[in-house]
Amino acid sequence: MEQAQSGIFDDNNRHSYFLEYVITNRDADTINALKNALKNISDNLNCSSVIAFGRRLWQHLDNQAEALNFTDFATLSGPFGHTAPATQHDLLIWLHGDDLDGVFDAMQLCQSQLNGIAILALECPGFRYKDNRDLTGFVDGSANPKDVAAKADAALLPTSHSHQQGSFVLTQKWVHDLSEFEKLPVTVQEKIVGRTKPDSIELEGDDMPKNSHVSRTDVKVDNVAMKLYRRSVPFGNAHEKGLYFLGFACDQQRFQIQLERMFGLTQDGIYDKLIDYSKAVNSAYWFAPSQTQLTQIVTT
Repeated sequence: MEQAQSGIFDDNNRHSYFLEYVITNRDADTINALKNALKNISDNLNCSSVIAFGRRLWQHLDNQAEALNFTDFATLSGPFGHTAPATQHDLLIWLHGDDLDGVFDAMQLCQSQLNGIAILALECPGFRYKDNRDLTGFVDGSANPKDVAAKADAALLPTSHSHQQGSFVLTQKWVHDLSEFEKLPVTVQEKIVGRTKPDSIELEGDDMPKNSHVSRTDVKVDNVAMKLYRRSVPFGNAHEKGLYFLGFACDQQRFQIQLERMFGLTQDGIYDKLIDYSKAVNSAYWFAPSQTQLTQIVTT
């Protein structure tokens, strides 16, 4: 049985660094140089990592790529003025650990190894905020699967699949309007999120608005819950603050279903009220192969 990339599930995420790259060329020499660089990165990291690929690059690495039905992110434009722009790149590297030195050194290693092969299109350092809270003050990921098996079921392709133990990935950089959100009474904030702020208890019955974040993202299709495994990370500096959303799923459509519900693109015409206070500025889909397949790719 193939093994998933362990970084998907490693809990040592006090510090994170997200790197998104565009490959300079897709000719054979560049692809071979990329494989060698990724091998050197994998062999010399001193923190956890996940390596994932955009569709166009993946087609040059996997002769069974078509079996995935893997698509690029397409811009979403909701009827109420909200957008999620497509910023699809070729290579995603997520570095994370409890030691900031190790994560920073790993970022430097990636930059050194990929110099001349790939151009850095986005970098986003992030951090664990308090007890796993978003910068809005609400606990993030409360609905995540709790045990190992449930996490794997949500995040990984099953053993019956040609790409078993791989994972579809969605990344989005969301910039929060904290000044406006913080003007709201806590009770109003809780209605927007769908959970209590101090202890993250899900609202129930008439207390749960249909346009809350929980209501729009907690969905079943044919009685199957569209569960994701979320590993999102807050980021912030003096100029902007927000959340680098990171989700893993066994089916790419799970992301699309949730996003369409968030942006008011479903038949009910309801959108997620939370996106009035947070703007998506980057969005991309990726595929993170199993560790077994990744090792095969970078060594052949």
